[in-house]
Amino acid sequence: MKTLLLAAYAILSLYAILDVLQSSRDWATKVVLIAIIMIPFVGAGLYLFAFRDKGYS
Repeated sequence: MKTLLLAAYAILSLYAILDVLQSSRDWATKVVLIAIIMIPFVGAGLYLFAFRDKGYS
């Protein structure tokens, strides 16, 4: 079970970091968001839920 949780954490974190790096935000904001993502088991979910660019116009 622990291995499954670590795998899920790694996949979500990588996805969130790649999304931040591909976004059109400035570098300071990207650094702060990556720091939030690196909070274990909470950061990636928080980013993907609250801070991700939704693409709304």
